[in-house]
Amino acid sequence: MQLFYKVAKILLSVLVLFTILVPLSDAQVEEQLLIKTVVVIGTGAIYKGDSARAREAAVSSSLILAVDMVTVEILPIKSMVRNFKAINKIIYSQTGEFIQGYKVLAEFPAKKQYRVMVQAAVSIKVLEEKLLEAGIMVAKKVMPKTLFLVAEQHFEDNLLNYWWGKDSAFFEAISEVSMAETLTSEGFAIIDHDNVMLNNGFYTVYGKPDLNNQEVAAFGDLLQAEVVIFGKSTAFILPNIMGTNIRSFKGSVTVRAIRTDTGAEIASTTQSAVTANSDDIAGSREALSIAGALAGRELASQIAAAWQQEDQLPVMVEIVLEGTGNLANFIKFRRTLKDMPGVEEMQIKEIKSDQAIIMVSFQGSAKKLADALILKIFESIGINIYEVSENSLRIELVPG
Repeated sequence: MQLFYKVAKILLSVLVLFTILVPLSDAQVEEQLLIKTVVVIGTGAIYKGDSARAREAAVSSSLILAVDMVTVEILPIKSMVRNFKAINKIIYSQTGEFIQGYKVLAEFPAKKQYRVMVQAAVSIKVLEEKLLEAGIMVAKKVMPKTLFLVAEQHFEDNLLNYWWGKDSAFFEAISEVSMAETLTSEGFAIIDHDNVMLNNGFYTVYGKPDLNNQEVAAFGDLLQAEVVIFGKSTAFILPNIMGTNIRSFKGSVTVRAIRTDTGAEIASTTQSAVTANSDDIAGSREALSIAGALAGRELASQIAAAWQQEDQLPVMVEIVLEGTGNLANFIKFRRTLKDMPGVEEMQIKEIKSDQAIIMVSFQGSAKKLADALILKIFESIGINIYEVSENSLRIELVPG
């Protein structure tokens, strides 16, 4: 009988272990990814000493705030403004449907207000479904194609190493790997520079560890990047020692993000990490890796915010169009232009015998509009984009 109980106990342990190790199904993983956990603070007014009711009101307001926060993340501001009344009706009347669970982390009853800190799990899936049912489109934000130019110096090196140097094509910074992994998890497309072939003329201009913003932007544009993360990372040994073997190492990362279409800096950060290890190489690598991960998280947040804001603010692009003497070709071009993604409004500013000036409200830069136009197929005509500036294009209609 004792043997039976022992065998049963072993089988039960194996069954429990199997239950723990069984991987989640694709549907379960997707469900988890569609839930956003946020921490918010809610308040409720204490009326006639009724703290219990004030607490309920505080929790209720915090749950509404949690749904508000997630809604702001998944909707562009223009859509929020345009549909503000409808969105408020959805959130306030159906708050409970979006909350998958919550926990009060802390609470504090003051004289006139009851304050609570609440951790809430909000269902992005349900929220998106309700918004779509109301005719409110949920835009999926596409993050920019990103190139890394990070020079790195380890504690045993005398100089910075960088992959775009003439004799360093296969070098990859440790901090870059961590940053790239973090940005990839946030939806960024990372350009692989391992197989990039550069010529001697390139090295003459860009083959150096220090570049200005315009050089960085031009470099990135050559490799079809939309954003370049440029900077350096260093690792060195600290004087702290424990026993005979354990030493301390510090990794430091300083980087900035540059838009390739404008050369503007849209993000920057400096991060550092300290580790301890008996192995000098392993300790310095770990410090660089941790510092890189910290920098990646900060950059992802800053770049995403800048990218979102860029989409919310359309620019006016002036198109000087040559070859409009053929009215049919002019009409074909206008029709195609009007139907292009990102074009909000179009207005003819001036018409001459063989030239027209068109003002276009476009979600992006003039260069992005030019990039989109060059890929378009126009019925029986072609286009020659022969000048692209910050806010204007000069285009010639060419007979097909």
